[in-house]
Order: sequence, then C-alpha cells, then structure tokens
Amino acid sequence: MERIFTLVVLLFFCYSFIGWLWETIYCSIKAKHFVYRGFLLGPITPIYGFGVVGVLYLIEPYQQNIVLLFCLSLILVTLLEYLTSFLLEKIFHLTLWDYKEVPFNINGRVAVPVSIFWGLACVFIVRILNPYLMTVVEGWQQRFSIFLPLILLMLTSFDLGFTLANLSSLRRAMKTMSATIQEKKDQLQTNLDELKTAAEERYQSRRSWLAEIKEQPEWRKQLPKLNFQERRFLNSFPNMKSQEIKSPLTEIRQLSKELRKK
Repeated sequence: MERIFTLVVLLFFCYSFIGWLWETIYCSIKAKHFVYRGFLLGPITPIYGFGVVGVLYLIEPYQQNIVLLFCLSLILVTLLEYLTSFLLEKIFHLTLWDYKEVPFNINGRVAVPVSIFWGLACVFIVRILNPYLMTVVEGWQQRFSIFLPLILLMLTSFDLGFTLANLSSLRRAMKTMSATIQEKKDQLQTNLDELKTAAEERYQSRRSWLAEIKEQPEWRKQLPKLNFQERRFLNSFPNMKSQEIKSPLTEIRQLSKELRKK
C-alpha cells in the first residue's frame, strides 16, 4: 500500500511539473516573453497531474486498445477541465481560460479540438513516456521511500494556503482598483465634448483616467500595491475574467504597473 501511494504521488508531481513546463514554454513563446504559468507559486500545475494519474489508473484495463485509450482519455480529461473551470468560477468568480473562440466549445470551458489534442497526448504518455518515467519514479521510491511524497505534499499544502490567501487579497485589490478606474472614467465622461465621435471618446477615456491618477498622488496612496504572487497571477493568465469587477483586466494590469513606479 505504501509503495502504491508513493508511486502515485510521485507520478502526480512529475506530470504536474511537466504540465507546468509545457504551459510555461507554450505561453512564453506565444507572448514573446517569459510567462510563469500555474495557479500555485511552485512549478506545478495540478490539473495535469490529476488528469494523467486518472488516465493511468482509472482506465488501466483499456490501455491495450489504443482507440479505447484515446476515447476514454479524451472524455476523462475533458470532464476534469470542465469541472475545474466550473469550480474556479463558482468559488473564486474567476475564469482563467476561455475557449469561446475555438470551434465546438461548450460554454467556453472545453472545446473539441483541445480535447482531441489532450486525448492524443494521453496516448503518447501512456504508450511512450510513462514506461520510462516509471523506472525513474521507482528508483526514487526505493531511495526515498514515503518521505519524498510527504515532503512534496507538505510543501504543496503550504503553497496552496499561500496562494489562496494571495488570491483573496488580489480579488479585494482588483475591486478597489476597478472602482477607482470607473470613478475616474465617470468624472471624465461628464467633461467630454458631445460633438466628438464615439471612437474619440473611448480613446480619450482610456488615456485620461490613468493620466488623472498619475497627476494626483493622493489617489496613488489609496490604491493597493500587488505583491509578486498577486502580480504573477494577474499577468500569467491573459484570458482571465472576473465576475466581480467592471473594468477590463487590461486596465487593472496597466494600473498595477503604474503603481509599482516610484
């Protein structure tokens, strides 16, 4: 029992790290600058660990049939992705990814092309990658026994607590910053010339609220400064949406950068 527990936990962390590495590289290339991905501060993305471990153990009897392996992996990973998106939205009022522009999506949470990719990835993992990784993990199990998994679980528990605390403070900070932006916009909107075009109004509004805050030090003092984890979380998910704020997150990020300046 101890051996199985050790192997499962170590595989979970291995695939969580591989998932984090994949997302970080992919998003960094796409953004053309380094993007530290992941919900947690540590270099792991647990959804990958849960997904792959689920595929390895829940559908083990069907892994010899490559078609069944692909189909069941696709279904399992899609359900996990949908459930994770749903819980993040209901508990934290946040949407970290949005597939609404991807064909055949379901509420923007999952999409058929993405699910097909993950199904193929699981086939590769089960047939090619995992046999090699198992030899590595079994070596760790023999050398460190149950102590390595326990240490990793303990560190991740601290990381999760730290992340949840920072996420809570980030939500409060975002609400404050959004309220400030909206207040400045409302003040400036009353002064706009009625003869200007709608496009000019939008352009001036975007420019002016930040200029107003820059020119009034008392406003800057009232606004919260984000710490590293809060800034990382805000910047790591370009498609993140929040149900609790009115201002676009691009403006929240812009204001956050301005508040860091001395």
